[in-house]
Amino acid sequence: HEIGDSNRDQVKTITITAENIQSVVASLQRPESYHCQMATVYYYRDTQTTMKSELWKSADYLRISQFTADGQIGQQTLLTDHWVYLWGTDTAYNRYARQDHDADLYSRTPSYEDLVKMDASQILVGELREQDGALCLYAETQDLITNEMEQWYILVENGLLLQASGTLDDINTYTCYMTSLSLEETDDALFQLPDGTLPE
Repeated sequence: HEIGDSNRDQVKTITITAENIQSVVASLQRPESYHCQMATVYYYRDTQTTMKSELWKSADYLRISQFTADGQIGQQTLLTDHWVYLWGTDTAYNRYARQDHDADLYSRTPSYEDLVKMDASQILVGELREQDGALCLYAETQDLITNEMEQWYILVENGLLLQASGTLDDINTYTCYMTSLSLEETDDALFQLPDGTLPE
């Protein structure tokens, strides 16, 4: 599609480095509408827990459904430019003002925006590479306080996060990955509040 062609042409005309990968990731074109599913595995010593999220994006809204480790639907979130709507399994919901970069908090998954907003001193590696047969912008980063190392794969095709993972002292802390993606236009009914109305 046009976005993918434009992004591929862009990244192939420059050499990706640790110094420019943030600006290149930020400049990628992204679809106005999409639906994706993400899974994040958190590692705790000898155990691990998998949390799943489902996201629907349109020009005006972002809806996020969280699922518990046993697959039960949990928190529902609907974000507009100015408001966050939260609800559970009933029809009552709460509304709060948006905060900077809060979508990751509600989806419990990292995104390309986390990489873009990092301090440049945290970027150790930036390059173009393939992952699971897809052309990606790859970055390695280090948290300057905790020393956690993270690896990021951003899809050139659409600018979205394909995979991210973290390690601390060579021990896995988390792995997040996209399990499905559709670029079909999303139905407005998906962005209704529990009472059947659309958000402001």
